Amino acid sequence: MQNHTGLYLLLAAGFSRRFGSPKLLHRLPSGKTIINSTIDTLRASGCTFVVVIRQNDTLLSAHLETLNVKTVQVTNADSGLSSAIAEAVSTSMARQLPWLGICLGDMPYINPKTYAELADHASPMRIVRPRYQRQLGHPVLFGHDYIPTLTTLTGDDGAKSVIKAYPDALQAMDVDDPMILHDIDRPSDIR
Repeated sequence: MQNHTGLYLLLAAGFSRRFGSPKLLHRLPSGKTIINSTIDTLRASGCTFVVVIRQNDTLLSAHLETLNVKTVQVTNADSGLSSAIAEAVSTSMARQLPWLGICLGDMPYINPKTYAELADHASPMRIVRPRYQRQLGHPVLFGHDYIPTLTTLTGDDGAKSVIKAYPDALQAMDVDDPMILHDIDRPSDIR
């Protein structure tokens, strides 16, 4: 069953403070940038997505123009990840979707099949999260019922508060993809 009528928000509005330089523009051993690799993975999944960037991030914006992707610009990324999610959800067409997925720009190694499988299990009443060897990872898909709550997020805790507020809605989906647990925070994480 194909359920790719939702939307993934690819979060790329961070400041790369732990990385020390514009992380998403850093080149991987493949020669592609981190963000380019993540975008290629999402494209290969067949799922619809938009990239969420800071309004004043001219370097990333210029790079994304060469990749021909849709973007949503946020003005409050300095208030934290949760605030950026809330603004992106509010300014996108998310309220009309059956589900909305939150994925991270610094997770370039997730298998495209994982994105598609998660989308296939999404529903308006569920929060779907991948699990590998009993560890929960990313991305997280929020059903339509939880999208209004995402617009009220503040701070820097991502969407964890929504997951905690609705524990009965959470469906962990086992996947054969250890990369759901691997984000790149520092240059040493690239290996």
